[in-house]
Amino acid sequence: MALRYAIIVLAGLAACAGGIAVAQNQSTPPAAAKKAPPKSGEQSTRDPQTGFGSYLAGRFAQMRGDSKQSIDFYRKALKDDPGNLDVERRLLALLVSEGRIGEALPTAKKLAELPLDPDEDDGNLAQLVIAITDVKAGRFAAAETRLAGFPKSGLSTIEGPLFKAWTQAGQKKYDEAVKGLSIDGGSDGFAVLFGAHAAAINELAGRAELAEKGYLQSVEGRQRSNLRLTQLLGNFYERTNRADQARKLYDQYLLDNPGSTMLSVPIKRLETKTVPKPEIASAADGLAEALFSLAGSVQQQSGFQAVIFARLATYIRSDFSIAKLLIAEILEGEKRYDDAIGVYRTVLSDPNYSWAARLRIADQFDALEKPDDAIKELRQMSADEPKRYDALVRMGDILRRHKRFEEATKAYNDAKARIPSLGKEHWPMLYASGIANERTKQWDKAEADFLKALEFDPEQPYVLNYLGYSWVEQGKNLDKARGMIELAVKKRPRDGYIIDSLGWVLYRLGDLDGAVRNLERAVSLRPEDPTINDHLGDIYWKVNRKDEARFQWKRALSLDPEKEEIPKIQKKLQDGLPET
Repeated sequence: MALRYAIIVLAGLAACAGGIAVAQNQSTPPAAAKKAPPKSGEQSTRDPQTGFGSYLAGRFAQMRGDSKQSIDFYRKALKDDPGNLDVERRLLALLVSEGRIGEALPTAKKLAELPLDPDEDDGNLAQLVIAITDVKAGRFAAAETRLAGFPKSGLSTIEGPLFKAWTQAGQKKYDEAVKGLSIDGGSDGFAVLFGAHAAAINELAGRAELAEKGYLQSVEGRQRSNLRLTQLLGNFYERTNRADQARKLYDQYLLDNPGSTMLSVPIKRLETKTVPKPEIASAADGLAEALFSLAGSVQQQSGFQAVIFARLATYIRSDFSIAKLLIAEILEGEKRYDDAIGVYRTVLSDPNYSWAARLRIADQFDALEKPDDAIKELRQMSADEPKRYDALVRMGDILRRHKRFEEATKAYNDAKARIPSLGKEHWPMLYASGIANERTKQWDKAEADFLKALEFDPEQPYVLNYLGYSWVEQGKNLDKARGMIELAVKKRPRDGYIIDSLGWVLYRLGDLDGAVRNLERAVSLRPEDPTINDHLGDIYWKVNRKDEARFQWKRALSLDPEKEEIPKIQKKLQDGLPET
């Protein structure tokens, strides 16, 4: 799910160890953890045994993804065992990850007063939270001083220069800020990331030529178009009366990312000649951008750490919609669908991202087993924008997943009617439409969809497989079907479904040894699939391995096959296959 509409940020950096650790996987119990020294005259009310129980309950809630309940248990643990640093650090990280920065501040201030402990890297989070509040209040010098104590290793090798540069930019020390982001002999990822931020600082300083050079170098430093860099440079071009260059940049992104909805507003701006506001209009915006960049860089390694960075970014910049989308995407990955919907709804007022947010809200409803709510949302979207087809395609996909094939075919047909000219980017819709038509026994329409999809992508393995398998089932075009499926297997050599199709066509062509070999491999790759097990049973029967055949048919029945297949398999168990 993470890559359906993933927010790809400035650099594809591998996350480094260290930096802001979030104490997510530590297991030190409160009674053994380090304690903050009691203040003079303070009497301890510590009950470590009760505190330990609350601590364990908090850990369990956290492992289940229930951050809100975990916060409540950690607070109770601290009430029973005050001053426990391990629990306080966990509480701080969770509060920040939930966007409850105001509630986190007292704990952050308390932890920030302690000297940085090299064995407790997560102490950096407290310092960062206080520095963020300084930036939000315009106290850039104070933030720079506080962040100067960060370690010089791990993720801090990225954090440190970025944060320092933007706190310096907030003090109008632009030359120092840009110099601190220069890299000699560093990695390409660092160069792209730091170069883009240096360009933004140069633009803030009024150095348009240097800004453009920096943005271009960052864009050209990537093998593939990047959403955020495209937005930053395109926005710069739009504001400097270079609409043609902006359009060329946007077209390249759409070519690399067909079907993306993220640039519809900038493209509409070009058509209406509307000049946008800067993406980064202040040093505070720049620090929020740095936090967002870091969130994207560490997302694959630690969603928890990524959401902390993104929450801090939206704390500085409350209208930072793309960061909110990233937060919602992470929550979605954790199966916190209701929470994800709540975050997506905060984006609906932003025309740049509201459409993408509405599409994702529909996805969350579907994940919550509320397909009718998803369909209602998508139907309204298709009415709101009668020229757009993507909501209809999404509707068709959801209906198809719920085996409402007749409704799905209508949604796909309505989508096709809105497309002036089909192109390569439409092959997935044609493939899905073909499946829906095949399942509603409209084979002529299904075949036309599959063949049209192959016109646009002749070696698409899933289309080759579905069409080839369907021909095999109908007993026609067997040689052509075999060639198509063999090509699909070359493209996807570990796909059990495609290998099953090859085994089945070989069976139909009389190559029983090849059929057994491929179907046994298909079952090893997809042991839970009833159809593949059923097919292997048929082949075993044909080669006189009848006990093994019955075993496979029994297994197929145990794996919840399609309703109409159950009596067929039961008959085979009773009578075997007819002699031919």
